[in-house]
Amino acid sequence: MKQDKEPTIYDVARVAEVSIATVSRVFNKSPLVTEKTVKHVLDAARKLGFTPSASARGLSGGKQETIGIVLPILYGNFFSDLIYSVQALAEDRGYDIVVAGQKGSPDELFATLKKLSSKIDGLILMYHKEGLKEEIIRRCPRIPVVLLSRFVRYREHVDLVLDNFTGAKLATEHLISMGHRKIAHIKGEEGNIDALERMEGFLNATDAAGIPRSNIELLSGTFRQISGYNAVEELFRKRRDITAIFSSNDAMALGALNWMQQNGVNVPGDVAMCGFDDIEFAQMVRPSLSSVYLNTQKFGETAFRMLMDQIAEKSVSDIPKGMVIAPELKRRESSSHAR
Repeated sequence: MKQDKEPTIYDVARVAEVSIATVSRVFNKSPLVTEKTVKHVLDAARKLGFTPSASARGLSGGKQETIGIVLPILYGNFFSDLIYSVQALAEDRGYDIVVAGQKGSPDELFATLKKLSSKIDGLILMYHKEGLKEEIIRRCPRIPVVLLSRFVRYREHVDLVLDNFTGAKLATEHLISMGHRKIAHIKGEEGNIDALERMEGFLNATDAAGIPRSNIELLSGTFRQISGYNAVEELFRKRRDITAIFSSNDAMALGALNWMQQNGVNVPGDVAMCGFDDIEFAQMVRPSLSSVYLNTQKFGETAFRMLMDQIAEKSVSDIPKGMVIAPELKRRESSSHAR
């Protein structure tokens, strides 16, 4: 008996019990799909009488069903978590993602966007330049864009931003609330905006609490674990009255913790500690490490939903939304001892 309507890519995905993105990859002969999956999807398509021409009709409006993600760096916990959070939602909605790294000049960025523009339905982009969104919309007027930043100082120029400053302020206020008045800060890499905003948040909290600068020690760091180890070794060579340390990331905090455990400094009994980033290992060390979580998962999920809204509404705006994702302080054993 003849079917009422021709089968679509969605029918194939349902019968094959795979995502729409996987079916799309099969018919586009993507190398990312295993031979077993290709055979399984093609068997389902034959069973339904589905053909590639029907596929073209099944993809509404000729869309590519692909989201572009352009980031300054493609490695590290932060960026991998961001990509994963977007990919998980994209697959549920039948979208592929294509990821590119671009930290070069604006001209190089736009060369990358030009290559992607014919292959994507929308773009999630992290790149730090004032007025960038307006320039993107002017050059690529048909592509919905969600512009991201890790730096709150760019809030007026992007759609979605993380808040290093408030995260550092939360951690420092927590240490102060536990009775600490002599606090050290292990800084991040010199010239790094993450490091600068975290130091600014730390100093804002200590100044607001009326803690004199003579009670504060700013220690050099590079975001690497060994620099935290060396920073605390230098600190205790100079003075022993510091009772709390806020580290600009967890790696340096773990290095500092290592030195203190080797040298008989009890954490949190003698010195309390907070880190930043809330890496998985922070929960596994003993004492477990208090840390600031920047909410990377919510950051990625919110960016994807903002993009989907634009795609659904077929609207492209050059006005940045300036939405901030609030950080969270994860309080654990390393800062649990009140003075």
